[in-house]
Amino acid sequence: MILRIIIYAAILYAIIYALRGIFGSINKQVNRDERGDGSGGDVAADDEMIVCPECGTYFPSGIGIPRRVGRERHSFCGEECAQGYSLRGGPPEEAGP
Repeated sequence: MILRIIIYAAILYAIIYALRGIFGSINKQVNRDERGDGSGGDVAADDEMIVCPECGTYFPSGIGIPRRVGRERHSFCGEECAQGYSLRGGPPEEAGP
């Protein structure tokens, strides 16, 4: 009698565990679709927004392109900005009055 209860409990636990896995993945997919970023969840909702030192664009820190220029590390919004900054060796020149 006790062995039968243990077996039923194990089967019930396995079913619940399987259903949690199935519905958990469905929930993640629904949340990803609601965000509409199409990135497959690459960008976390709590990513810090940082400024590209080349063009001044704000972007999530998780998608930045890291580069070391001189002794400083920077994150850029795209490859073009990273290359331009690296070629100049520093920030863009600001036009004077």
